[in-house]
Amino acid sequence: MAETDQQLPADFGHRADGKFKGSAWRSRFLRAPKVALEFSDRDDFVPLRELADVKLGLKTGADNFFFLEVHADESEDGGLLPRRGVEIVKGLSGWIGQIAKADLVPAMLNPHQLYSRDGRAFQFPKKPKHYYLSPREGKLRYGLAEYVRAGELNGVHQGKLVESNSLDGVWYRQARTLVSSRWVLPYNSAYDYGAWSNPNGFVLNGRFVGVDPIDEAQSDTVGALLNSTFAALARLTEGVATGVEGAFDVGPPAARQITLPDPRRFSESGIELVQKAFAELAASNSMPSAPKRDGSVSRERLGLDTAILIALGNTEGQAAAILDRVYTSYGRWRGNVEDVETQMRANRRQMSATGQSRNQNPIDVAAKRVWEEIEHLLPLIPSSFLIQDETLEMINVPKSAVLHETRPLFDAGVIQTKTKAINLKSFERVRYVAMLRTIGVVGNVEIPVRGERAEAIVALFDENERNFATIARENASKYVSGDEAIRVVVEKVRKHWHTACRKAALKRGSPPEDAKKLN
Repeated sequence: MAETDQQLPADFGHRADGKFKGSAWRSRFLRAPKVALEFSDRDDFVPLRELADVKLGLKTGADNFFFLEVHADESEDGGLLPRRGVEIVKGLSGWIGQIAKADLVPAMLNPHQLYSRDGRAFQFPKKPKHYYLSPREGKLRYGLAEYVRAGELNGVHQGKLVESNSLDGVWYRQARTLVSSRWVLPYNSAYDYGAWSNPNGFVLNGRFVGVDPIDEAQSDTVGALLNSTFAALARLTEGVATGVEGAFDVGPPAARQITLPDPRRFSESGIELVQKAFAELAASNSMPSAPKRDGSVSRERLGLDTAILIALGNTEGQAAAILDRVYTSYGRWRGNVEDVETQMRANRRQMSATGQSRNQNPIDVAAKRVWEEIEHLLPLIPSSFLIQDETLEMINVPKSAVLHETRPLFDAGVIQTKTKAINLKSFERVRYVAMLRTIGVVGNVEIPVRGERAEAIVALFDENERNFATIARENASKYVSGDEAIRVVVEKVRKHWHTACRKAALKRGSPPEDAKKLN
């Protein structure tokens, strides 16, 4: 038996029934420097899960709604006056308004916010650039009701993850626990990312992985280890390579497997040495870059790595010899990867120049083309048929409300929820609500006061729905073949139409000719 065969696990191979038996192939031996594999097997290194709790940041399903930007441009806020306890923020689709600070939590949205011309910061800033929307129970205060309605008109509430995260059926109140860990890792990273310090407890979104040391007394030591070259090496062995060379996805399961020097083996003097070196790094507020392709490193990284090895019981000479191998091996690997990435970027530029993309879905491309071809033929309902001075009534109709499809004998304008009855006063207005629900508008809805106006708009919607099916199917057949493929494209085009209808409902301009005829 060859030497390579003897090194395989005992259970590797085929079962009696002929099926393969063994671990999944993840190219671990190709994507990391050889020295990284040596450290992962050392008995004085331990996986991160033994030292800390690891959690993924918030996956809201609609970051563009739930994460609001602090608005500083007074020329765009319509003259909103600053108030105590209120923040002027910018949100979904450029919405600008006032939200109570009690409904907002300071948040960090993206690792790129920690990057400047001088490099990546080590510590989160004192003042947030973004807030996470976390409404209190009860009445929606200040501009929150308006913002929630904007979210509904944009279809945010229809997202599967938004619905599953909803608290007691209220889509804009999420049930997920907020993650505001002391140490923060990027979910996706290339060469130079380490672990950020989050002393002010900013809420993290899903682009981050939070790390909370089990022993609070070891918090700074764990932070030092996460910023060492040993952690950078381990990310390469445990992460999953992405489409960009040198970049790896390291979610909580992989992060828990990252092997680090065991701080429980550090001597007291060793801990002091590590913390002193780490304090120098923190004082610079600059994340040290990983070893370059020539093996060179910054003074802060060299000092921290050396202190960690000495704390494990190595002499300065031994630490220097080990780090020479580490930096040289990492630099050689990085140089090879950067060369491949240079070629890949050239290939991607060529694809972009020819209008191609690696991530294009043919069905989505066909649907977008069909929508661009027929959108001028379809009115944006109901906006296209609402005159400028149309009298509308705002009514909250929960998604759970039961809408009659045919006119009942009694109480034709009454609809039922789980807890109460809502009187819309006419069956025509009930049909209007059903039409809004079809295009994805629920919750606070605006309904014409006059029943005959509501009936006329619904009739036009039904007519355009019938025409849409014919037009969309005819155009879709130019790009895809087969009844099922055509059906899927048509439904995606329908979603484009309904989305445009919801967005148009956010504002109403001059009355179109069709609306004037209906009046």
